[in-house]
Amino acid sequence: MDASPSSGEPKTPSPFPRDPEPDVDLGQGDKDAVHNGSGALSRPEAATNTTPADIRPLDVVTQTRQKVYHTGWRLHALTAGLCLSLLLSTLETTIVSTSLVSIVDHLQGFDRASWIVTSYLLTYTGFLIIFAKLSDILGCKLMLVSGITLFTIFSIACGASESMLPLALQGMGGSGIYSLSTIMVPLMVPPSKYATYIAIVTSVFAISSVLGPLLGGAITDNTTWRWVFYLNGPGGALAAALVGLAVPFGFPYGDSTTFFRSLVSEKRWKRIDLLGATISLAASTLLIFALQQGGVEYAWNSGAIISTFVLSGVLWLAFIAWERRLSGRNGVCEPIFPWRLTSNRFVVGLLLNGFLTGFPFMAAIINIPQRLQTVNSTTAIGAGLRMLPLLLLSPVASALSGVLITKLKVPPLYVLTLGGVLQVIGVGLFSSLDSTTLKVPDAQYGYQVIMGLGFGFNLATILMMATIIVPENDLAVTMGAVTQTRVLGGTIGLAVCSALLIDHIRAQASAILTPAELASILSSSGNIALLPPDKQYETRVIFAEAYSRQMRVMLYFSLAALFSILLLFEKKPRRAVTTTTEEDTTRPSS
Repeated sequence: MDASPSSGEPKTPSPFPRDPEPDVDLGQGDKDAVHNGSGALSRPEAATNTTPADIRPLDVVTQTRQKVYHTGWRLHALTAGLCLSLLLSTLETTIVSTSLVSIVDHLQGFDRASWIVTSYLLTYTGFLIIFAKLSDILGCKLMLVSGITLFTIFSIACGASESMLPLALQGMGGSGIYSLSTIMVPLMVPPSKYATYIAIVTSVFAISSVLGPLLGGAITDNTTWRWVFYLNGPGGALAAALVGLAVPFGFPYGDSTTFFRSLVSEKRWKRIDLLGATISLAASTLLIFALQQGGVEYAWNSGAIISTFVLSGVLWLAFIAWERRLSGRNGVCEPIFPWRLTSNRFVVGLLLNGFLTGFPFMAAIINIPQRLQTVNSTTAIGAGLRMLPLLLLSPVASALSGVLITKLKVPPLYVLTLGGVLQVIGVGLFSSLDSTTLKVPDAQYGYQVIMGLGFGFNLATILMMATIIVPENDLAVTMGAVTQTRVLGGTIGLAVCSALLIDHIRAQASAILTPAELASILSSSGNIALLPPDKQYETRVIFAEAYSRQMRVMLYFSLAALFSILLLFEKKPRRAVTTTTEEDTTRPSS
């Protein structure tokens, strides 16, 4: 990593394409992307800066401003606040996985179960870049505290509500937490400490993967599912307080005067691509709605479903046209996704692989606990414990991929291919589980190990590959896009799985159940226990067949993800290279 000889500040990639120097209207400084100060990966040189001249900073201002790194209690408080807030937001998906059956049974809507997760993920995905762009204008502190506050308030609302509508608004807050956390980590310490603090913060994902299902199961089995959401109240309040105390408004420069002047800069507001964000969110929502409601509320050939699919397609085309137009002109407004990246087959390969991997990953995390509870009659915490092979091996494989790539110099392409093969094998084997037995098969634990290793290698390596094959000025936006496409793929995957489940149950169970009994089990899977013993067994077998059918479809997406790696193929695959970084000389905070 290079250091500027004039300012002494490290030149690290920005989360979004921008000027190489701090901006006078911004009050935020360079939002460096996550980058290891002691070991980096080889990649192409950064492209020429194309920021319009009318919004570039004044040299006289940038020469007098210094980045203020956090030390002492401020650093510890900020680290704790970031980790706690990130833990709460990432925990929400995994903790709900084992509580989902109880929640939908209480709300009398088993046939709409996946909406509980997809409503959260839709807004979570759609607002990632919006929060990041707004942080350019309103500052990291204000936007992070706003994200934590939104998340906390609507978590409590979810617990008190008789519907899951507040969950969508909770997803907005979670999006802000995730987006701002990734931006702030490399801003709070000098490059020499990047690796340590990135490791601390990213370990939160591994912790939430293991803790979520167990905590969700324990809460559901011993008290009401509402505490799954209520617990975010005190945690969110503490996280907001820690961030509020530790971070100045002018972070990372501590220049509050410049920060408050930035709030009235009209050109700063014009940089936000609100139209693009709105179109993409609407297109995603309509697509998920059609996949979710097809075969449930409406027939697949109904006017409602067909028109929704068509409208979603039109909006996606409009989004592509708008982003392409925005990328081709030198205006102030910055596109959500720079269109020039689509001409890079490596970027397309990363996006496609992330999107396709999201399908089986999210399907496994959410639907395996449902199968264990509905088919095998395990408790919620029992389902969480039986998920440990998958939940533990996924973060282990992610960490191992880093060792293989950075320490042993194994080309990331090979690690990604290994992950893809393991994912295909694991998902394929899991889809072959015996549907006629109600006992939890021992083989499923081995299949989970294989799946977990595959998911872990894939999810970590595609981000590492981005640091090799993407120019520096496009690195952060590419990594953000890969993350968003993965979450979007998972969201669509859940909708597809829900449609497959309900369609199979209605088609098969109608032959053995009365209309009233069928309606009863679709409103609450717990009502299966109220059926006559012979019908109970047959119904659980039908559910098992439906879950196996889901995994067979996910197998096709896993195969497609494996083939998408061909877009990343090189005769001589690039490897990690060791670089050194000068110690940053900017002053620490007191």
